[in-house]
Amino acid sequence: MLAHTQIGVEKYLALELPDGPEPDYVHREVVERGLPMPIHSRIQALLCLLFARLRQEVTLDLLPELRVRIEPRPFRVNDFAVYRDSRPQSRHATDPAFVAVEIVSPDDHYHNITQRLEDYRRWGVPHVWLIDPWLKKLYEFTDAGLLQRASLTLPDLDFTLSAEDVFRDV
Repeated sequence: MLAHTQIGVEKYLALELPDGPEPDYVHREVVERGLPMPIHSRIQALLCLLFARLRQEVTLDLLPELRVRIEPRPFRVNDFAVYRDSRPQSRHATDPAFVAVEIVSPDDHYHNITQRLEDYRRWGVPHVWLIDPWLKKLYEFTDAGLLQRASLTLPDLDFTLSAEDVFRDV
């Protein structure tokens, strides 16, 4: 088990873990992430399909399970990231995404999820979203905190992601 193992950045970046999801790196500790289930993967695939429609109008890079470096630390592995007009070029993204989406896993804890979302917001991600497939709810994380929404929107792209779209086949 890797939870609460303190190592340096280079050792973290060199980790090879074939049996589980890539861990985060927070406060010099390797932190295990919740084990995704098929419902998690289905939502990632659905997000790819829904966002793909926008790719005809604007340059988007759709990246599930993307490792990002939030300066100067931590490293997070984003469930789903959307980059607009640019794409990460190195081993991990160093620029904020346009949209960062986290999908709740059964063993996720509220504090850990909100800390992760706060890291993205503080880093400069303009659209930070949380999808809870267990409660079938959508949330937006803003300066005011975690806000439940009937749909998630990107007004400047005329894009709406409704709960019905996300949870139809879940």
